[in-house]
Amino acid sequence: MFTGFVIVSGASQGIGRLVSLYLLEHYPQVSVIAISRSESSLLTLKVESEAFGLNRLHVVAANIAEQKTQDTAIALIPENQPLLAVINNAAQCQPNCHILDVTQDQWAHILGTNLLAPMNLLSKCLSMLCASQGRVINITSSTSQGPVPAFGAYGVTKVALNYVSATMAIEYPDVTTIAFYPGVVETAMNNIALDAAQTYAADPRTVKAGIDMSRVIAKLKEPIPADAPCAMIANLAMNADRALSGKFITVDSSEAEKYRTPAIHN
Repeated sequence: MFTGFVIVSGASQGIGRLVSLYLLEHYPQVSVIAISRSESSLLTLKVESEAFGLNRLHVVAANIAEQKTQDTAIALIPENQPLLAVINNAAQCQPNCHILDVTQDQWAHILGTNLLAPMNLLSKCLSMLCASQGRVINITSSTSQGPVPAFGAYGVTKVALNYVSATMAIEYPDVTTIAFYPGVVETAMNNIALDAAQTYAADPRTVKAGIDMSRVIAKLKEPIPADAPCAMIANLAMNADRALSGKFITVDSSEAEKYRTPAIHN
């Protein structure tokens, strides 16, 4: 039976919110530390979480990219309780433009949120994860598998996060680290991405260059419900086989299939 904590970033909405609630519902001995900049959304999540027991959800309303936010989250874990998993879900997909139009400040911001924040958080809690032989689920994207116009900056951060995941599997074998692609999921972020892709497609430079955004737009217009990938993320965080460490796993892969439902542990 599990007794310990799971950290979830980007927890106030979308994938992070549903993963947090799934963990509380299906793993009654687990407490969740939910991190997000949206205090009001976290308070709503806190109320929702009480359906699965009081005081099992702990919220940190702050920017995950800030060191003090990471420190605050880790400090919520009592010394006699293990950190079982970290789910690095927080991300931004903007700016959406030609890759060399991304400014230095924009690079700093997206790298800070999508890459440096999860790396710094993991560095701070590495000893706890090693002690518990815990798991890390880094949420990644299909943009990490090849260039996607308008999403170059986002893709760069996800390529790097995949690399970090694979390297951690070699350098820290006591921790199971997985890069998980949940698919195009029905979330607010997907709506932002769709608007960005359509705007980019209509840009005169895009048209002049003959860049075809139709496949990207079609994909974003048909997102999948969040239930299945969120269940997989939570179940992988609790039960992922050690042999999966370092892999890039997609929601529709055979390796992910058995994580649609929680495993039973005595």
